[in-house]
Amino acid sequence: MERGLPEFGVVVAAPEGDWEPAVRGLRHQSLPPAAITVVTPAGSAPRDPGLRHVPCAPGTAAETCVEAARTTRAPYVAFLHGRDEALPHWLAHLARAADGDAGLVQCGTLRLRADGLVDGITLAPGLDGAAYAVRRDLLGTSGRTARWVAVPRLLVRRRADDTDATGSAARAAATALVRDSRVTSSVDEPRVDGAGPGRAPELVSVVIPVRDGALTLPAQLRALAAQTYTGGWEVLVVDNGSTDATREVAEKARPDLPGLRIVEAGERPGESYARNRGIAAAGGDFIAFCDADDVADPGWLAALAEAAPDADLLGGGLDSSVLSPAYADEQPVPMTDQTDFLPFARGANCAAWKEVLTTIGGWDERYRGGGEDMDLSWRAHLCGYRVGYAHDARMHYRLRAGLSSLARQKWNYGRSGARLYAAYRHAGFERRDSRTVVMNWSWLLLHAPDLARSPVLRRRWIRYGARLSGFLAGSAEQGVRYL
Repeated sequence: MERGLPEFGVVVAAPEGDWEPAVRGLRHQSLPPAAITVVTPAGSAPRDPGLRHVPCAPGTAAETCVEAARTTRAPYVAFLHGRDEALPHWLAHLARAADGDAGLVQCGTLRLRADGLVDGITLAPGLDGAAYAVRRDLLGTSGRTARWVAVPRLLVRRRADDTDATGSAARAAATALVRDSRVTSSVDEPRVDGAGPGRAPELVSVVIPVRDGALTLPAQLRALAAQTYTGGWEVLVVDNGSTDATREVAEKARPDLPGLRIVEAGERPGESYARNRGIAAAGGDFIAFCDADDVADPGWLAALAEAAPDADLLGGGLDSSVLSPAYADEQPVPMTDQTDFLPFARGANCAAWKEVLTTIGGWDERYRGGGEDMDLSWRAHLCGYRVGYAHDARMHYRLRAGLSSLARQKWNYGRSGARLYAAYRHAGFERRDSRTVVMNWSWLLLHAPDLARSPVLRRRWIRYGARLSGFLAGSAEQGVRYL
């Protein structure tokens, strides 16, 4: 244990009797808990000498958790639901943030669907859906204020259908304290990247989501057949409900790509859904993603595999000079030059270890048409994983040529920006200041005549206008002000 860190006991509320997932995670903590107390119905005591068991009668789990917490000897008591899975550094982060005098310490939770895919995140200050710890001497007291610290990290994996159960079973332990307290401070815990798995991939799975891509897919498959990578790899063409000759095009590529498989994902549209189906079907321990309308550089896969041992999730570079030379001013910036909240790997050129994708819940299928790659990378960051950049992994990127498709893309980007702000604002993602907002909208109004001046100026105006309009639409949808 790090010098000076307070000890934490943990109370696992399992009114349904399922406590094993939480205890497994607790036994892999970098800061081991001082004690683990499991609250289950009478007659379902865990046969484990390392656990303290407290039985509860039906409907009394909340009160029993409070009493169990009061009799714990550690100065702090953290609470989990029986099916929660705490990431390895959960208690260490809480202990560093507590600093011995905080009354309540909370962190964010990663909500998962029953199938293990992401349902959303909880980062906002408050007890609903959050994971938290209470200073034991404050339990049951009233009329006192205490420092309430929020750690803006996703440190606990929680089933979405357990949120209410967790609240009813363990939240009562902190209710009295919070009722008589106020948030007096919060901390932005330093983000320490992981070191990567330190091994080379055994098998790389290349996942290509595609919907009606018969015209562009052949060039991407030819580019993949020309890869210089000498390790084991496979290609998964994930058909997201195509009505053209996409499947026939993929079948014709089998002689040049013996490891090619076609995965069915036509139940509902969406790149994130198709990518998740690809992850589920992948046989590789390392998964690379690219799009059907781009073209991989010959050294693309080799560069990703070479960088894989030192990162958990990787991004590569996008070069539009070959496929879209007329739009040089729209060249995507590399990760090293991004100015957003946290660096992110673009979905058109990224890769991750399958175990990491599984831990963070895969791609969020609620994002449609943009933002899903930022969300994936930011979740990885906040779960403690290292998001790296393989600058030699180059993908030739195709920009939207038609004005209607360009406007739709940028409008979706704007909508996703508001969704991202709603989800990550409590972790440090800041909206633009009022002065910038006024300048952007003023520019749009002043340059309205550009629509009639030239194709270049018209395209620029549509790009900006569609995105700003998307900000408005997304703000209305998410109930936030992101203009």
